[in-house]
Amino acid sequence: MITTDTYNKAACSLSELKESEQKFLDWLESVGYTSYDPYDIWGTKFGLWSRKIYYGKGILGLPFIAPFILIDFFCPSARKLFVKKERFATADGQLLLAFLNMYRVSSDAKYLDKAIALSQDLLDYSISGYRGYCWGYPFDWQNSKDTMWSKNTPYITCTPYCFEAFIELYDETKDERFYDIAESISKFVYEDLNDTSTSENSAAGSYSPIDNSKVINASAYRAWLLIEASKRFNKPEYKERGLKNLNFILENQQPDGSWLYAVVDEGKSFIDHFHTCFVLKNLYKLNEVLQDENVTRSIIRGFEYHKTHLFHEDGNPKSFSQEPRFQVTQIEMYNFAESITLGALLKPLIPEAYGIGHTLAKRLVTQHQLPRGYFKTRIFKGGINHTFPFLRWPQAQLYYAITNLFHAAVKEQDYQAH
Repeated sequence: MITTDTYNKAACSLSELKESEQKFLDWLESVGYTSYDPYDIWGTKFGLWSRKIYYGKGILGLPFIAPFILIDFFCPSARKLFVKKERFATADGQLLLAFLNMYRVSSDAKYLDKAIALSQDLLDYSISGYRGYCWGYPFDWQNSKDTMWSKNTPYITCTPYCFEAFIELYDETKDERFYDIAESISKFVYEDLNDTSTSENSAAGSYSPIDNSKVINASAYRAWLLIEASKRFNKPEYKERGLKNLNFILENQQPDGSWLYAVVDEGKSFIDHFHTCFVLKNLYKLNEVLQDENVTRSIIRGFEYHKTHLFHEDGNPKSFSQEPRFQVTQIEMYNFAESITLGALLKPLIPEAYGIGHTLAKRLVTQHQLPRGYFKTRIFKGGINHTFPFLRWPQAQLYYAITNLFHAAVKEQDYQAH
């Protein structure tokens, strides 16, 4: 568990954050916005089949997924033989938000120009056929032994980053185009996603338009977006539905403050690091609108669990409170990204979270940023570094996290100066 004392000895300075940001930006500009992905090879025909076998047979299916594990362990660049680079909305959306962070603290127009250019790219590859703009993944995904989602199925875990990007572009520019696009996105989330009633006043929001899953973080994304959209666009019906998704989250918080990834009939689920962060950050953002004490208490309890059970003794993020299956990863850098962003966000409510964010950022920029400017992807058990960069997982998230912390630190400095 990371403590406040650890933070006080290991805060990341503004100069370190800015240097890290510039190094990453230089790399990004040299490679562009297309990328391979950790899950792209799993979307091939053999990948889909082997994953289905593994989900159905458990450990007996390990020989079928072993080739993909070995590729990632020893030669992740070998995926170039099977798949091509793509654009990813979660990456572009978070990069856009990162550019806006930097524009706000620097007033450098280059960042706003980059954000606006990315917004057009997002529109160019949005998914058609729904009631509003929406985004998913450009590969097929075997979600379980019984469920396979085709590429370009829109997801609630992708689309909200784009919504937030267009809302914040509107806030910065007052360009009505961005406002209208954000409103269109909210129509997709309200009308095309499914609700599964779980009690008289609660409902789980679906992951996509074609399922009725009860995934906690998916409902958290939807609850935040609908509650934010209800305020922005004067849509009380959005708030009503968002509150039902919120109640589902609150009702399924465990006595120890944690959330299982999903509510499933057979009771098999898990508690992990970055999905817990997803839930907490969406609860915090929606509560900026609601100002509900019950939500505040839920956040505090959830963060206490996160701090206590989802870090190793050395202070590095722990992927699972209890590993649900065979794991080869020791440190997942996606967890770094989400904890840093969470810390910057929760600063007014839980200062300790901000301290943890600084501690992790210090480790990130001093131990895990590579000379070319991008970051390690993960560290396997045994200390083997995975350094092949994927924008969606976790390069964009890490850059966004650095800029979130930088933005928060600049605001704190300005406040202290006055």
